[in-house]
Amino acid sequence: MTEELEEEIFFDDEGDEPESEVVGDGPTKIYTEQGDPEIDGLYQRWKRGKLDVQPDFQRYFVWDIIKSSRLLESALLDIPLPVVYLTEEPDGKIYVIDGQQRLTSFFAYMDGLFPDKKGKPFKLTGLKVLKEYQGKQFTQLPEDIQDKIRYCKIRTITFKKESNPNLKFEIFERLNTGSVPLNTQELRNCVYRGKFNNLIKELASDNTFLELLGLKHSDRRMKDAELVLRFASFFHNTHINYKSPVKNFLNNETTRFQNISDKDAEQLRNAFKNSIAIIKSLLGENAFKRYYKGNDKNPNGYWEKSRFNASLFDVLMDSFARVDKNSVYANLDSIREAFISIMTNDIEFIDAIEIGTSEERKVIRRFDKWRNTLNEILGEQKKQQRCFSFNLKEQLFEENPTCALCDNQISQIDDAAVDHIEQYWLGGKTIPENARLTHRFCNASRPRKE
Repeated sequence: MTEELEEEIFFDDEGDEPESEVVGDGPTKIYTEQGDPEIDGLYQRWKRGKLDVQPDFQRYFVWDIIKSSRLLESALLDIPLPVVYLTEEPDGKIYVIDGQQRLTSFFAYMDGLFPDKKGKPFKLTGLKVLKEYQGKQFTQLPEDIQDKIRYCKIRTITFKKESNPNLKFEIFERLNTGSVPLNTQELRNCVYRGKFNNLIKELASDNTFLELLGLKHSDRRMKDAELVLRFASFFHNTHINYKSPVKNFLNNETTRFQNISDKDAEQLRNAFKNSIAIIKSLLGENAFKRYYKGNDKNPNGYWEKSRFNASLFDVLMDSFARVDKNSVYANLDSIREAFISIMTNDIEFIDAIEIGTSEERKVIRRFDKWRNTLNEILGEQKKQQRCFSFNLKEQLFEENPTCALCDNQISQIDDAAVDHIEQYWLGGKTIPENARLTHRFCNASRPRKE
């Protein structure tokens, strides 16, 4: 799967969590400052780099020239304009939270070029009342009309840097009512700016990580960054200390590590890279996706093609963050087989990645089940081997991809299971002479005693 920058990451367990209020630690106060600055004053601050109307958490300019022109016409008609919301950061710089399109329209008209990719001259278009100014650029307007635009006042509310960040997040979320509202990660990118936020974006742009997500570029809605934040949250807190809702869990992580130390940053970076390197070898293009086994009508299974499962992402990334790569690579085939098996045959694990996935008990259940499975494999060298090797599966599949139980063809190797002819629990040995190829579904559905 390859997605361009314009595409998004989709999750099959997205929207699983009910809406919730953000409640964080620390002083629960918001400090605001109201003002009625003139457009020219805001324009000059923007020119000096003191006002950012296009921070990286905002989307690009999306208005067309008619909508921008009619905003300017409203200003000339003395029609009150909607409030612009700003936020002050510790460095003293001001960022636009709500009002980007409006301010950009004013500034672009005063500069002379419409702010789209073409960069054509900005001429007033589609005016309904002041038609005498139709087709005029800013410098072509009478001087008194230019001044009316320059000195037009607009109400602003600025959230001061002393404000509690979790409450700022809550307020921004309530203000976030545009036609395409910012998602929670885009809001975090606005509220919790700092070293940790920069680290999250750095890791999200890792080439191996993007490859696992099937992306050529970072996701335009920052869902890749939210995945990295999920990893960091479980890495620092463990699944045992997870508290729903997920939104608060991630916000609290961002608050706690907003100014992360270099040592902690390097530890997180190394753990992240360890996990994605292992998962690339383990699952490749099928990383973080569900595998579905067949059924009575069609015993052939299949991989989910486009949607990712955030619950699988969490357990996989966390389970490989602290393990030795060599011990995993030595057991790669067994681990892959066990992972496919647990998400097709373990009813409790399947339930924990399908429905109500943000519930604390289900988070703990899926983490524990996969971790126990992985630990059993990594600690099994001293025991008699129970699972057949992937090399043997490949050999049997190439020789005859037919299920020994239903006599139908097996469509892909991931849907194949290697079963003991003389059952293991009856003393059957894990040797090639005692192996047969079956559908994963048929093997799981057969009676224990045949």
